[in-house]
Amino acid sequence: MGLRIDSPYHHCQGSWYRGNLHTHTTESDGDFSPCEVIQKYSDQGYNWLCLTDHDKITPPPSPLPNGILVFSGNEITNRGPHILHIGASELIEPKADRKLVLEDIHKKQGFCILNHPNWEKTFSHWPQDTIESLPKTFQGLEIFNGVVQRQEGNPQATDRWDMLLSKGYRVWGYANDDFHGIEDMTRGWNMVCAKDCTIDEIIGGLREGRFYCSTGVSLSTLEVNEHTIRIIATNGSLCVASGDWGIELGRFAGRAWELDIAELAQDRRPGYIRFEILGDMGMKAWTQPLFLRWD
Repeated sequence: MGLRIDSPYHHCQGSWYRGNLHTHTTESDGDFSPCEVIQKYSDQGYNWLCLTDHDKITPPPSPLPNGILVFSGNEITNRGPHILHIGASELIEPKADRKLVLEDIHKKQGFCILNHPNWEKTFSHWPQDTIESLPKTFQGLEIFNGVVQRQEGNPQATDRWDMLLSKGYRVWGYANDDFHGIEDMTRGWNMVCAKDCTIDEIIGGLREGRFYCSTGVSLSTLEVNEHTIRIIATNGSLCVASGDWGIELGRFAGRAWELDIAELAQDRRPGYIRFEILGDMGMKAWTQPLFLRWD
């Protein structure tokens, strides 16, 4: 029985750069101006930031604080569930039929994410059947959204992620603050592996899955070689492997792990495997899925 692993980390070279993809300013419903928001993230040591005001493109102001890359996007909000359009240079009409919105983004070679699927009292800002009716042109979904920690619903959406992955979707999981005010800061972020901190490298890494996301756990090593994954966490204490339908494949205590993926997966032969690293106070980090092909 042979196993082939399709991993987004195989071509991961360079350094890890921290950033937030979901950021509001006074140009929509945020508490702070673009300059103020950027300065706050720079002060927290972020390497990059995407401004995503509601149905509006907010250009990065000039000059920028030293050491932070800023690029524009927007949150398509009106008339339906919210979509994060990353690196947007022009607005997409917020059509009520979100299939048409995704088609329009795809025509412009855009990059989009489905926001906070488990927001609202019904835990269904994005009903699952609606997601599965969309064209498969979205890159992923928010598996963590910081604002939902203080609103109705569940800030995590790994359940929705596992449902899609188990049905053959190749989608990434993102963690974002959804910054509106200071209480939303540093709740969730994405660590991108890139050769340098440029727009092309950061957006390329986010599109292609060369990142992990976190609510507080940091990884100093994340490598996939042949059938082995190697993870070292600076502040994690448990690694949990999951496969199809979120079924747990194993859990391992410690701070450093070198795990044989074929050995972990051989009994159930899942179509993917992903890893969560747990730390204190409920903090987590999530790897992207590794897609498995069994001969």
